[in-house]
Amino acid sequence: MKKYFLICLFSIIFQNINAQENKTNEAGSWFTLVNKFKITDKLSVSNITQIRLVNFIEDSRIFLLAPGVNYKLGKVVTASAGYMYLNFNEEGIRVPGVDLENRIWEAVSFSSSIWKIKMKQRFMLEQRFLSRRNGSEFYQNRFRYRLNLDFNLFKLKNDKYILGKISEEIRIRSRPGYNEPEFDQNNFGVFLGYQLLDNSKIYAGYQRNYYKIPDFWGDNVLHVIFTYDFDFTKKKFWK
Repeated sequence: MKKYFLICLFSIIFQNINAQENKTNEAGSWFTLVNKFKITDKLSVSNITQIRLVNFIEDSRIFLLAPGVNYKLGKVVTASAGYMYLNFNEEGIRVPGVDLENRIWEAVSFSSSIWKIKMKQRFMLEQRFLSRRNGSEFYQNRFRYRLNLDFNLFKLKNDKYILGKISEEIRIRSRPGYNEPEFDQNNFGVFLGYQLLDNSKIYAGYQRNYYKIPDFWGDNVLHVIFTYDFDFTKKKFWK
């Protein structure tokens, strides 16, 4: 039953994100490092470091850094807030129209499960401060909704599992005050993973990014994600 559910979900999303596409950028690669620092049972600090390349792995297009603070409001609800920095290079068929972006974000996440599938939903608001290459600046709001599904695919002889992950995110941009909302992006990814250590995992897979600025574009991306967590509640580092 789980396999049929995942196949149906993949088919529906993949059809939707290709329905209006009329231009395609070069194949690209994203390399993401995710760290989480657990301070208490409720409080943690996180950081995302990411490099996005085009021409597969030849040219660096975007460097991203996103620190944040997370606080568990309950067993299934977590509130987060943070900052994001993006530096753009003039690479690719669709050369970025901006040079730098500074972003403030707030998010609420809900965790649950369907059968043996872990489901996490994230609702995020962003306040984006962007600088164009001609020196001008502009401001933009954005709403994001992301659904992550994590599950075990099959067990190996060492009693570890090959992991599966499906990620789907819709992004809606708007003018200041969240007026005149319009479609911005849809990012869909399917990944295979492996738990290296108790606090570390690696994922690799295919990501399809579909967006409008102002025409519709589609990117095919190889995305590699490495996570490494630190639990300060298990050891007194000050000794």
